[in-house]
Amino acid sequence: MKTLFITYHYLHGKGGGVFASRAYINAFAELSDAMTLLYPMKVGAESESINPGVKSIPVWDNRSKMQKALGIFTGRTNRFRNIERFIEDKRFDIVVFDTSLVVHGIIDYFREQGAKVVTIHHNYQYEYFRDNVGFPFRLPTLFWSKRFEAEAVRKSDLNLVLTEADKQSLIYHYGTGREQFGVLGAFEYERKEHPAFPKAVGTRFLITGDLSARQTEDSLLPWINSYYPLLKEVFPDASLTMAGRSPSAALIRKAEEQGIIVVGSPESMLPVLSQAKYYICPTSLGGGFKLRVMDGLSAGLPVLCHSVSARGYESFVKEGCLLIYDSPSSFRSQLERLKKLNVDRKDIQSMYEQSFSFDSGKKRLTRFLAMLDF
Repeated sequence: MKTLFITYHYLHGKGGGVFASRAYINAFAELSDAMTLLYPMKVGAESESINPGVKSIPVWDNRSKMQKALGIFTGRTNRFRNIERFIEDKRFDIVVFDTSLVVHGIIDYFREQGAKVVTIHHNYQYEYFRDNVGFPFRLPTLFWSKRFEAEAVRKSDLNLVLTEADKQSLIYHYGTGREQFGVLGAFEYERKEHPAFPKAVGTRFLITGDLSARQTEDSLLPWINSYYPLLKEVFPDASLTMAGRSPSAALIRKAEEQGIIVVGSPESMLPVLSQAKYYICPTSLGGGFKLRVMDGLSAGLPVLCHSVSARGYESFVKEGCLLIYDSPSSFRSQLERLKKLNVDRKDIQSMYEQSFSFDSGKKRLTRFLAMLDF
């Protein structure tokens, strides 16, 4: 199988989209006889942790800031549009678009070449951009993202999504009866063992993630006001740590007022994970799969999670180690359940491996690719 993989994400750093894209790239690489990767490039953004057997081609965006801003209004946002400039051999068995934002202007070209087209949807884009993009770019971004997403869904031979909720949203808004879907989920981008953690001393709750993201801050600030006092009522001796990239001054100030510990941009999450007893994901905005929940589960922590952030973790809900809330009253009742929960960290880590290890994801991808008729 000869594969071309085109990704929207910069492949450096620790963001959720980067984490997921690396995993998909490396899984396709192991399933392909030869693979070419086109990825966006900017100064200081070299790709990281990509299978060395992949032929990687960086693509720069040389437009001015003004041209980039205008592109958001005109729909000319795809840096890969002039595809023939970047690849010499145009014949591929499979062409993979990593998010629908890179299909416009090139998906028809590869279909005409006879390639099977796969699009990986990291979320339902409209929902994601609605909660993450501000004025004046929100309306044009929503308009064009829906156009591109519809094109991807209707013209792809296989649409892969991260959650069942995303699948249902895409079918409802864009389905025509022709497309095929598979719930691929997220998984690790390399084979590794997660360390065994000692039994936690005290009652420390932990929140992790990109603390600079709009959806995170807009979720956390009201959560601290409305939900954190309930946590202290049910667990009077508990402490809370928030750890993640670039917390804003407003978030740091609000946390300090409530005695919440903030660890900004830690080099490693292992120290904060080792000290925690419970994990919370309070993000109530944005679509898709919240990879930050994987932090808690990989460390064997029981998770208390807003319903929006629980998408894709249904098996952990069923096993009782991930508890869902969507209101102050349900939050309190789930805290009471958490008090009585008796689950071993090793058992949660074992479940995590079954769902989110690299090999588990590669196995799912293999099954879905078998749906394509070569």
